[in-house]
Amino acid sequence: MAWSEVMPCTHLVLDAGPLLSLAPLRGLAQTYYTVPQALAELKDKRARDHFDQLALTAGVNVEIASPDAASLAEVVRMAKKTGDYAVLSHPDLCVLALTYSLNEREKKARFLFISDASKETLEALTVDEEQPSQEEDLEPLNVELQPIQDADDDETRRPRPADDNEAADSPPSSPSPIFDDPSDEEDDGEGEWITPSNVGLHKSRAQNLLPAAATGSKGKQKEESFDVGCMTADFAMQNVLLQMGLNLVGVEGQRIQKLKSWVLRCHACFKICKDNTKKFCPSCGNPTLLRASVTISSPDAPGDAPVMEVHLKRNFQYKLRGTKYSIPAPKPGSAKTGTGEGLILREDQSEYLRAKKMADGKRQREEAKINKGIGSWLDPDWVPEMLTVGAGGKGRTNRRDGDMPTIGYGRKNPNERKRRK
Repeated sequence: MAWSEVMPCTHLVLDAGPLLSLAPLRGLAQTYYTVPQALAELKDKRARDHFDQLALTAGVNVEIASPDAASLAEVVRMAKKTGDYAVLSHPDLCVLALTYSLNEREKKARFLFISDASKETLEALTVDEEQPSQEEDLEPLNVELQPIQDADDDETRRPRPADDNEAADSPPSSPSPIFDDPSDEEDDGEGEWITPSNVGLHKSRAQNLLPAAATGSKGKQKEESFDVGCMTADFAMQNVLLQMGLNLVGVEGQRIQKLKSWVLRCHACFKICKDNTKKFCPSCGNPTLLRASVTISSPDAPGDAPVMEVHLKRNFQYKLRGTKYSIPAPKPGSAKTGTGEGLILREDQSEYLRAKKMADGKRQREEAKINKGIGSWLDPDWVPEMLTVGAGGKGRTNRRDGDMPTIGYGRKNPNERKRRK
């Protein structure tokens, strides 16, 4: 069997995670894709060299493509619905949009192929109905039936005496074994030990990328192939992928087991905020909003079941990093310099409102351009800003957090000596 016949995926979209971790890619798909934003995240020289030598060392040619605006809008809508939009950077959204775009293209191609095949079948049936039926002249078979011998014959009913020589030569009957051989029994389902010799096999089995011939000696697992998949180690991206019904390929077994929906929960007043773009609690005003997974009950659930159940950690410890340093007293005058001046502590401060207004205006203009590109075909050369690499060399920096000021001291120690430029 050729190796190309057992490839589990036809088109595989790569995130920056597999490229940064130098994950093996050979034999996973027929064609590989990635977005320019993912390549911009490869800052390590080792990862860059590995990506440049993929075609020589592993025979993997990665094609660089960009998603369309309609796919990007659909991914953004679904990410907001699941609550993962606030933690996804624009390279992550572009990877998801490219996967969705390729999947829709393959679905349309398969639908057209099935439509053409059904049309040809219908035409063939119509032609067969129009032709008159022709009966073939079959010649009768002349078969002579031989009489069966009588079963009550004396010779057949008379028992045959056993020969003494044959009885002497026949070996004695073997006794029953004292113990049963465990190798002859069926597998008990316990599995096998993971050793250094078969750890690669177990990793491939965890990724669901193992062909049927190599799943085991008895071939219990059956290889499933799909058209389009995405390979990523980001759990937020995996959650959005599975929520959209797309195929996921994990990186060395890093794959989520359950789908989740996320909300914001205030650690100070324990109120729930469903707006994942908020930084301050709408009830108490403290910057203590944390992401929490929730479960929404179905309409067919019993009456005593909770409508929304919040899942919290058993031994959760709130991180006090950046919050245990004293704040200096305010000073009069306009020349306010030094440590602790101009801290953002509340949502109604003028500095925070100004930065939020600029970020919201930028986001609204970008969404308006996306909607214009979806509804109008007059400008086919237009490309939204989110699809370009214009990240300014910031790597995986979130586009929204990069425009907003730091709340409080942040995660740094204000008493630490600053590095000289």
